[in-house]
Amino acid sequence: MNTTTILLVEDNPGDARLIRELFRDIQRRSFEIHTAESFRQAYERLKERRVDLALVDLSLPDSHGLETFRRLAEGYPSLPQVLLTGLNDQKTAIQAVREGAQDYLIKGEVDGRILIRAIDYAIERKRIQAELEAANTRLQKSAEDLHSILNQLHIGTILLSPEGRILHMSVSAFRLLGKNGTIPEGRPWQHTVGFADHDVYALERLMQQDERKKFVVHFTPPGHSPRWLEIDIHDDPRDTRAKMFFLYDVTEIHTLRKQLEDKSHFHDLIGKCRPMQDVYRQIRSLSQVESTVIIEGETGTGKELVARALHDSSPRKDKPFLAVNCAGLTESLLGSQLFGHRKGAFTGANSDHRGYFESAQGGTIFLDEIGDMPSPVQTSLLRVLQEKEITRLGESQPRKVDVRIICATHHDLQKQVTRHTFRADLLYRIRVGRIHLPPLRERKEDIPLLIWSFVSQCRKTMGKLFVQDISPDALQRLTRYQWPGNIRELKSVIEYAVLQCEEDTIQPRHFPPELLESSEPAFPVSEPTTTVKDREHLLGALKEARGNRARAAQLLGISRATFYRWLDDLDISKHDLS
Repeated sequence: MNTTTILLVEDNPGDARLIRELFRDIQRRSFEIHTAESFRQAYERLKERRVDLALVDLSLPDSHGLETFRRLAEGYPSLPQVLLTGLNDQKTAIQAVREGAQDYLIKGEVDGRILIRAIDYAIERKRIQAELEAANTRLQKSAEDLHSILNQLHIGTILLSPEGRILHMSVSAFRLLGKNGTIPEGRPWQHTVGFADHDVYALERLMQQDERKKFVVHFTPPGHSPRWLEIDIHDDPRDTRAKMFFLYDVTEIHTLRKQLEDKSHFHDLIGKCRPMQDVYRQIRSLSQVESTVIIEGETGTGKELVARALHDSSPRKDKPFLAVNCAGLTESLLGSQLFGHRKGAFTGANSDHRGYFESAQGGTIFLDEIGDMPSPVQTSLLRVLQEKEITRLGESQPRKVDVRIICATHHDLQKQVTRHTFRADLLYRIRVGRIHLPPLRERKEDIPLLIWSFVSQCRKTMGKLFVQDISPDALQRLTRYQWPGNIRELKSVIEYAVLQCEEDTIQPRHFPPELLESSEPAFPVSEPTTTVKDREHLLGALKEARGNRARAAQLLGISRATFYRWLDDLDISKHDLS
């Protein structure tokens, strides 16, 4: 286990003792704490040993306020600092963060979870800032020395004729543009570089100006990852009508800035709204403990992505992650999949079989739709949670397993406990860590982010790179729609639209018919009705459709996903449908 060395600079013995006790409570992490009671002592400690991070009180006997931070930063610029402050010094601490401190904590409001998060954030932020500064230094040095540019950053050069045809393109430029084959000398540069039309137009305007600034292009060469190129345009000294392009690869800098600034993505999850930021915080917190987690939310909200993010953020990330859908499987089949079976345990068991729990040893198993798990399998799962062991079907000897369990459901498990279809003791075991995923209709500000992400994916997978944009009318329709099927339905609609689109912009006519017919659901989805009349309305539609739920949903003018959710919200069981 790696040890993080902390220098605690605090002149108040009581506060220092409380903070040291917080470190002792943090499990699965090792810390080495050194203390100093003054600024002079802090400098002596830093000379004696390497320190990963300093926790510094802003008010010391020989230094006060921002001067403390500035003096430490001047002597040890690479040292991450988290400042400690009382409530009255909060404005000063915020100012220190603006001047370069990594974070600050208010005394009296700090617990172990907040402390560890602040430490990890400060160390990581300092590392990224250091990389960004190093990249900027390299770029500045290269700009001052052309020879260094070509050797270190592989600067590309393109020489153009007065008519805008390529006279020469360096090998570096050819590589930066993601080209293959022969260098396209004699061709117009506009048709060769592969930039978007608006970027080509902007470069043409720059070429006509006497004073020019460097221009940054963001583009994705076919078969390559996205790139950022900085383009510097100069007149050819031999003929001012001819032009020279110098191409600088600044992808590294933009990537580092994105790590510091972009909060809309977390692993494969997308969203910048407050509910999703809360989900990200919960994932970061729960990923560092071994507690069982239940992920709740409507169908299509991305519960498996949350489970994968939990696993990928945890110490188990290098071990297996296995997902099992508990819905629609018989008791014997699900039991065999989860716990394995011995040869001859049942008809068709022709050989010994390892179940998911054994296959996921050391990693994570994700039980999706656990509310549909048969009762006998619930009993076996409870034993796994209690004893950390499984028994294969057809065997009597238990086997030890080390697996973290993450569950998900769109059902109200408390209602199922009341109806005796779900074990209460199992519910209490799995409902330790809880994450609730909001439906898409409650996070509409994230819809444009999701749309562009799905469009980008579809352009590549379908080979439709010419699809560049989505019209304002189309975007408005997608934003106004209530999305009863949540993100899964949105992704399906975008895939359909990209498939139908044969031009550069997605229009409303490219959407599937059900979306064009109505941008609003037949009933308000956000607040399902629960009156007797509505209950009878749904049961009447089912009776008319002779039990066919898809047909009943059609009669009501709603999607099947919405129909199933309303059945659950109105507490309509299979008994009611018989």
